[in-house]
Amino acid sequence: MYDIAAQVRKWLDDGRAVDLATVIATRGFSSRTPGAAIAWTGQESVGRLDAPLAPSAIRGSGLVDVEISEADALAAGLACGGTATLLVRPAAEYPRELWDRLENREPVCLVTPVGSGAPAALGTTTLLTPASIRDAYGYADPVPRLFGRGTTAVTVVEGDPRTVAVAYWPVPRLAVVGEGLIAEALEGAGALLGWSVQVVPDADAAVAVARDLHASDAFVVLSHDRDVDGPALAAALDGGAGYVGALGSRRTQAARRDWLTDFGVSEADQDRIHGPAGLDIDAHTPAEIAISIVAEIVAGRSSAGGGALRDRRGPVHVGGVHAPPPRYGVSG
Repeated sequence: MYDIAAQVRKWLDDGRAVDLATVIATRGFSSRTPGAAIAWTGQESVGRLDAPLAPSAIRGSGLVDVEISEADALAAGLACGGTATLLVRPAAEYPRELWDRLENREPVCLVTPVGSGAPAALGTTTLLTPASIRDAYGYADPVPRLFGRGTTAVTVVEGDPRTVAVAYWPVPRLAVVGEGLIAEALEGAGALLGWSVQVVPDADAAVAVARDLHASDAFVVLSHDRDVDGPALAAALDGGAGYVGALGSRRTQAARRDWLTDFGVSEADQDRIHGPAGLDIDAHTPAEIAISIVAEIVAGRSSAGGGALRDRRGPVHVGGVHAPPPRYGVSG
């Protein structure tokens, strides 16, 4: 949904009729992306369902079952055909603020009541955020439990009416400025967490990437070249990255701050830099350094101190095991 939000909002702003289909369940084959969605207006479409499903094959609204033939499945690289259950409704029937939150890469949960009958009538879709997810207990306990996983997922809660809940969490992006063994180790650590990692070697590329980052993303500078790390850090501090880190000694950090001051970056903005980057685990090898940096990113996203769990007072999970991670500093 994050990849189609801007286009859907543009179509809606232009007064066009837009339909949206979201994968709720599959049988016989597996969608690689939970909650995958496609939107279309007229002959134009945006998004993908990770299955050979074109808008022309989707009929009606509500919960719609669409058959995938063996031939179409094989042509799409799937092992076999099957059936996909889609939630289909006009995009205009979703809360208007949804598209803004998706464009800002904020986590959201969409809760839709589904009536009985064929076709099943859809109730009003409610938009929940980390700040309001507790309200979901008015629907069913599995809804906040689903959102509390901190990853994109879908569930159908049986009852009268049934409830379809789709939780969307943005895939964190990690931008690494500089090359070498630590950059390679960060690529591996990020991949393990399912993050999207991009290594950029020069200042121009780093500045361009920094402008496109959001609160769910991280920006780590490894380069010690002032012509690279200076502009890169300035761009990151001027952008929306939730974490900005820089590798290097105390002397290197001080030299960077001098450069940033000379180029008009305020002390308050400079204080956002995690430098030297990483938690204090006495890391020495590239892999250990990468782990310490990634651990600090995760801790920062969750407003956690990064200390030992055995030293924490009270429950291991501060808000309860099913509470959504308090990540990104997202407002209600």
